[in-house]
Amino acid sequence: MFSYLITILIFAGVAVLIEWTCAFKKLKRYTKIIGVIVVIGIVGTLIAEPVALNWRVWAYSPEKSFGIYIFGAAIETLIYVVFISIAIYSATLIWSNYEEDKKPLVKTTIDKIKTKFWKWHHK
Repeated sequence: MFSYLITILIFAGVAVLIEWTCAFKKLKRYTKIIGVIVVIGIVGTLIAEPVALNWRVWAYSPEKSFGIYIFGAAIETLIYVVFISIAIYSATLIWSNYEEDKKPLVKTTIDKIKTKFWKWHHK
């Protein structure tokens, strides 16, 4: 039960956790922008979801969700939009900052993740 929410939290939640743990100082100045993007995503979902459900593009399994709907959208879908919006825009902002600083994107990201996990592991 609740596998939809659990899947969202595992995959999108972990991505957000890693991004914000590794780049909190850079991201905290963008919280308003990220918040606006999240709101835009939620509004877009609330508009598109009833249309998609009405056209039977997809449906929600009552066994895998809470059964709470807002304008036809399952509450889990809105949670998904929040986490995915934060994850995607945080990654975009982090990487654009690295590019501006002329740092190699992938190597810098991997090095930051390694450093954070090394610190946690050796406390």
